[in-house]
Amino acid sequence: MILNQFDVRGGEICNEETGEIIRKGDPHRNLVRYRLDGSELFVHVRLNVALLQAAVSLPILLVKPQSREDEVSQPDDLLTGMGSVRNYELLERMCEDVTNALFPACYLAEQHGTGRRDFLFVTEDVAGFEQIARTAAEALDFPLTFEQYRFTELAPIILPAEAIGDLDLEIAADARMRLTRFEFWGAEPSLTKLRASMERRGYRFLSFEIASRELRMIKEVPIDGPGFHAVLKEIVPLARSLRCSYLGTETIGGFHQFALTRPLPERYADSSSVAGFFNRIFGRK
Repeated sequence: MILNQFDVRGGEICNEETGEIIRKGDPHRNLVRYRLDGSELFVHVRLNVALLQAAVSLPILLVKPQSREDEVSQPDDLLTGMGSVRNYELLERMCEDVTNALFPACYLAEQHGTGRRDFLFVTEDVAGFEQIARTAAEALDFPLTFEQYRFTELAPIILPAEAIGDLDLEIAADARMRLTRFEFWGAEPSLTKLRASMERRGYRFLSFEIASRELRMIKEVPIDGPGFHAVLKEIVPLARSLRCSYLGTETIGGFHQFALTRPLPERYADSSSVAGFFNRIFGRK
């Protein structure tokens, strides 16, 4: 069985007595997706690349628990604190039952918005996993429904855009362009210059968070492999030239690789800038 080599939840394990970390948890990424009606879907994905590679050829189940009416606040249509707690209790129970049964299934991601939070699992046995999940849901009084997908159908929603190319996924033609959010950190004057430069390139201003000094821009961009890397090779060096750093939300490696105190990884360098640098060094025109 392919999935038995992975931890079901991928969380950190500590020694309860000493607090020592026995196993580091998988990295995660928080993503924002935009529906056709303009509403936001928030995604929390587990970034274990080996697990994602294994999931490509396996069925994915979207587990949809139905919260009680008093667990959804009005008018913002969000889960209340208690609703969120009970929702996560279900996730923990499902993962615990899968682990105890040595069953071939793993938690991949969750998505939330419009008064609900749904969970994504990859499994080698759809019927068996559904039975485990229903038993857990009945114990917590959760009505439950399922939707089954292929990994490539969900990839544009649940994966950082960079992962689509790195995993060499074939996605549908109508999903190859997506309204995507890009976040940058820096001093406010530098971010103001960056905003102007990006607006000239067709990006739209979304917001600026004063406390975190975070600029958010948005644009519909290609997300299939070479197309998205071309986007990154334009905006990452641009940001760095203005002493700002891309937060790396849509990359596998995340923020730290773009820190201004580190050399820029070669895969994100603007090839024209690199060529110009070497031409200047060696006296070429």
